[in-house]
Amino acid sequence: MPKLNVLDMVGKEVGSISLKEEIFGIAPRKDLVTESVLNELNNERRGTVKVKTRGEVSGGGKKPWNQKGTGRARQGSTRSIQWRHGGVAHGPKQRKFGYTMPEKVKKIAYCSIMSEKIKENALIVVSEMTYSKPKTKDAVVTLKNLKAYGFKTLIVSDKKDDVLKKSIANLDGSKLIYLTNINCHDLLNYERLVFTKDAILNLEKQLEK
Repeated sequence: MPKLNVLDMVGKEVGSISLKEEIFGIAPRKDLVTESVLNELNNERRGTVKVKTRGEVSGGGKKPWNQKGTGRARQGSTRSIQWRHGGVAHGPKQRKFGYTMPEKVKKIAYCSIMSEKIKENALIVVSEMTYSKPKTKDAVVTLKNLKAYGFKTLIVSDKKDDVLKKSIANLDGSKLIYLTNINCHDLLNYERLVFTKDAILNLEKQLEK
């Protein structure tokens, strides 16, 4: 059963939490992690690219010249693909790239990433992260105390906090997300994960359903 120390914003140990082995201590399924990340990236694609075919471009209704007798190659329309201002053959069309994955597969992917981060000692649990006013310097001090400064750090909170968001906004390489927006791509993309205590416990509840 994975056991993590809980730190305060000064970096002092103030307690510990025990997480469930079947969620945060599994053997990673890299294939499902890859599939989940690709699914998230595809769902973000807008797919609005579009080109016109010869039937959609304007003009070209009249045959340019007679079929025979001119000595030139036969042409049916000035909007054929070989003409300037003509249509495009086999070009991209508007489409949806996103698709739905089974919830069970997503959960295994989350568990795989979190289990691997715990093994690498890359997951830090903090009792809370709150500031009285937005100040980047305060956020830097906190990350230094947590030994997460200088790394690509993802901070996960369970509740919205505009002061915390503004304090993190100007930190290069750091990002704040809320538990409702958690995703495999971010979890995998950052070197250090800083979870508030409530966030990691709520994530555990979500993954055990």
